[in-house]
Amino acid sequence: MKLNFNKLVHEPLVHFLLIGAAIFVFYGLTRDVASEAPNRIVVTQGQQEQLVANFNRTWLRPPSKDELAGLVDNYVREEVFYREAMAMGLDQDDPMVRRRMRMKLEFILEDLSSETVADADLVAFLQKHPEKFRAETQLSFQQVYLDPKKRMDIEADAKELLTRLNNGVAADSVGDSTLSPYEYKLVTQSDIKRSLGEGFAIEVNKLSPGDWTGPIYSAYGAHLLKVSERIEARLPELAEIRDLVKREYLVVLKQQQKDFVYKKLRDNYEVTVEPVSRAQVLESNLLSAAQVD
Repeated sequence: MKLNFNKLVHEPLVHFLLIGAAIFVFYGLTRDVASEAPNRIVVTQGQQEQLVANFNRTWLRPPSKDELAGLVDNYVREEVFYREAMAMGLDQDDPMVRRRMRMKLEFILEDLSSETVADADLVAFLQKHPEKFRAETQLSFQQVYLDPKKRMDIEADAKELLTRLNNGVAADSVGDSTLSPYEYKLVTQSDIKRSLGEGFAIEVNKLSPGDWTGPIYSAYGAHLLKVSERIEARLPELAEIRDLVKREYLVVLKQQQKDFVYKKLRDNYEVTVEPVSRAQVLESNLLSAAQVD
């Protein structure tokens, strides 16, 4: 989903950006010239080594190149939000300075998101992200279980039982005992997967109402099935799931707005990431591993 920037101009978020920019300019003009440049962030080798060490302690392995880049980017993001929060005075009366300042600023940005959403926006979001809201196919079926531990030739037994079942023999009079239900009522593929495994669920989802069929295998053995009802997967109308769509829409919108603000704020900073040699990373990893041991 892309932000509508023409619409965004009228949002309180933009007012915040203008106020934030004014604060930044005022601070830049009035701060002590001799002090450290507020718009320069240097990610030192030592800080990167600490990020690597923290990652190593958590995951018991060194980060990959992409993971390290992600750690550095998150550090810079935290530093940008921290400095902006400090400039706004959000650190007053709060001992948990750094992380809490970032959280406070992000909470402010979330509060600036309008809770009033037009149905047209929700419909567009629903159609763009059908995988989030699509109702799964539902099936009702009976099963007869064949235990491989009790049968010498399970395929032959299955063939014989299918003939008897389709000729009218009662399903509860044949087959082997099992802890899984004899009958399932309007269950989804996800429900079947949790009960009898993914492969079994995929095969069952291909069936339509009709005669007894099988065998279909699960981790427990063979199953003969008779589907009595099938409701196809569909994308519900907005009226059916409006609250859910609105909740998901606002989650995405708020994150995009926070990212938008972060990008605008970060543009005011000069970020320097000092190079770290592979040898330094390995040395840091070895030190972290020794501390863990």
